Amino acid sequence: MKDPLLPLMLAAALPAGAGAREMSASEFMDNFKALLEQTPEPPQVSEARLIELEEGDPETYVFIRGAKAHPPAPVNLGGDGRLTLARPDRGERVTAVYRRRDGSYDREEIKKISWIMRSSGTGEQTEPALRLLEILDAVEDRYGGGGLTLLSGYRSPGYNRRVPGSARYSMHMLGWAADIRVPGQGPARVAGFARKMRAGGVGYYPDAAFVHLDAGRARYWKTCRSSPAPRRRPS
Repeated sequence: MKDPLLPLMLAAALPAGAGAREMSASEFMDNFKALLEQTPEPPQVSEARLIELEEGDPETYVFIRGAKAHPPAPVNLGGDGRLTLARPDRGERVTAVYRRRDGSYDREEIKKISWIMRSSGTGEQTEPALRLLEILDAVEDRYGGGGLTLLSGYRSPGYNRRVPGSARYSMHMLGWAADIRVPGQGPARVAGFARKMRAGGVGYYPDAAFVHLDAGRARYWKTCRSSPAPRRRPS
């Protein structure tokens, strides 16, 4: 039986101006694949909402005591040492060449990243974990080096206390985590790539279309919920 949806699929896969000309099988597959890979516009989401969604996931927690004195060791994951972050809710964008050609790190350039990742509410800054920068850099470069959309970075203890239900032991409070999107890419694809690196934590939040990346131990989780989970501490 002829599939009644096939003509519609064929028409959708045709490039503009193709008219009624015959299309080869390879052309059709290329265009159809591109059609399937089109990424819908992600939903608008506030930072407070992100915090609520992450609350209740033990994987986002870390024991703060002594952690800041022992940051995770940096590891070169193949990024070019250049990182661009955009914060649309503030109208901000920075590009920093945080790693020099000799492999050393440029603290003055890292200050640019600290600034854009500063805490909401208080404006406080902390230097982000170098491993986190390497993870973000590798993700950015994997998808063309056009920059990452930063939804949440450092969260100061003062700001964290203001958000009802917020995680009290979050890696965001150390500057070890970032919630991001990659323009033009679906979060499932981004999370899948980050997971393969096994360089830190990867959380996939499909309902809010974002990915949590952190410099903790390698692990992965997926959270699907439209409302925050009850608060619970890690075991």
